[in-house]
Amino acid sequence: MSYQSEIARLGIDTKGHFSGLHKFICPRCAHTRKKQNDPALSVNIDTGEYKCHHCQWKGNVRNEKKYVKPEPKGLDIDEAIIKYFEGRGISQDTIKHFGVTQSIELMPQDGKKHKTINFNYFRGGELINVKYKTREKYFKMVQGAEKIPYNYNSIISTDKIIICEGEEETMCWHEAGYPFAVSCPSGANTGNNNLEWLDNTYHSFENKTIYLATDNDAPGKKLAEDIARRFEPENIFKIDFGDQKDANDVLKAEGAEKLKILFRDAKPLPIPEISTVNDFRDELINIYESNYPKGDIIGYPELDKLISWKRGQFVVGSGIPGHGKSTFVDQVCLRLAIRKNWKIAMFSPENDNVLKSVRLAEQITGKPLHGPGRMSKELFERTLTMIEHHFSFFDTDNLNDYKIDNLFRIGKTLVRQKGIDAIILDPFNYIDSDGDSDNGNDKIGRMLVKMKKFAKVNNVMVLLIAHPRKMQRDKNTGEYEIPRLYDISGSHHFANVADNGFVVHRNFQSGQVDIYVQKIKHYFMGKVGFVTLDYDVATGRYKEVNGSWETELNINANAELFDQDNETSSWTRLPDNWNQL
Repeated sequence: MSYQSEIARLGIDTKGHFSGLHKFICPRCAHTRKKQNDPALSVNIDTGEYKCHHCQWKGNVRNEKKYVKPEPKGLDIDEAIIKYFEGRGISQDTIKHFGVTQSIELMPQDGKKHKTINFNYFRGGELINVKYKTREKYFKMVQGAEKIPYNYNSIISTDKIIICEGEEETMCWHEAGYPFAVSCPSGANTGNNNLEWLDNTYHSFENKTIYLATDNDAPGKKLAEDIARRFEPENIFKIDFGDQKDANDVLKAEGAEKLKILFRDAKPLPIPEISTVNDFRDELINIYESNYPKGDIIGYPELDKLISWKRGQFVVGSGIPGHGKSTFVDQVCLRLAIRKNWKIAMFSPENDNVLKSVRLAEQITGKPLHGPGRMSKELFERTLTMIEHHFSFFDTDNLNDYKIDNLFRIGKTLVRQKGIDAIILDPFNYIDSDGDSDNGNDKIGRMLVKMKKFAKVNNVMVLLIAHPRKMQRDKNTGEYEIPRLYDISGSHHFANVADNGFVVHRNFQSGQVDIYVQKIKHYFMGKVGFVTLDYDVATGRYKEVNGSWETELNINANAELFDQDNETSSWTRLPDNWNQL
């Protein structure tokens, strides 16, 4: 099959070829190179695969997400907008360099038309997206368009990058003589920041020196933290704005020379192995003024009282085979993805990734793939798009090395490139240990400590599923004993090393499942106890006994997570009748 037309839509000139393996000029990086006619892009027209050997742009058109391409529009800016920028210390030359325009746009915040400043996002000579800003500070971007950094062209061939929050801060750094500044299109918040723009252009940031110049407030600091975890610490420097909020405030108050001083004085991130109180003083003050840091909860009121979920923690789950521990973990991950925008990586060699995806889709929709009340193909495909965004699966069929160091090598790459929030290792007995052949208690202990360290250093939750030893049945009821974390086969360290731990235990007579939370390291993250859940065999869903199936994973109840206009997500809203599809 020929994918020539799909390849051409990426801007690749196939020179009249309709099949075969060829080399062409890369539309992403050729304009930045001295040898602009160098055919560095390998393309297999028959399979749709492509890779640039210079900028590392690669993919397969069969899997390419289809983006809306905005039409260039807008007028030259008028005197009022010029004065607005001049009031912020930004000259007309800089405005012209960035190609800022203006237009009249209908804004979703009030449903009215406003005059807007248009910040145009380019890759090469192609317009990729536009952010519209009004005097009232209403914002919107082109629905369905790709997210890339603002001023992206400036960093393709540089070895330094300044990352800030807004387009105007990018222009301020340019004004001060630093053209290699970019900004994220989605702003900042204190939750999980949307770094889709970084996912889409990560190859242009790799192995470069990163200067974090986000705003000097809580959302800006959280954004800097989320970005920093995607790169090697030794490659990151932090710009400190002192008493000012951002680069624009500095430029207005103290001029371009002060920005040059701040760039020169940027400090590397602290040495990971050493810390002092000053390294976490802000966190201590925040605990004093607010409270202890809480984990994310998943919307089951009684279970949420017992356990919450937080990046940087090592969690152990157990339960007798067939009692639903993997399905329960899948449900937890889905609810973290839907409610808190988590991204999850799953190492699950006992499960086929295709069938795992089917089960996830059934849990999301509450509809089986086949049988009475089955989901429609439209709903299935929409749900798969969601799974694609939030989940990555270890290809265990083609993964020859199950050693923990190799799994974490891959996991670290996923943290850097995709910003994953959790790694699920299910089950422990498939993971090979490193080093000598001793499989005793101490050897397992060292493996678990390695897992806990990886979670903390990379700020991801590592959730390990481990089978218990063979449990005995009650002579009177015939029911299995409820396992403890100390009953996990091989070592007592599973209970000792974990931050939090739980056991899933199913009553096959009632069909209900008990979740026993048996360890909570920090009291403010939950408490020891148990909760009973109903279980739907057809779809793999759980709910609390007094809860409702209809609201458990109701996509429309979380519609803001699926709305393209919402800057924290890239999902398309499902139709109101989604549950009838």
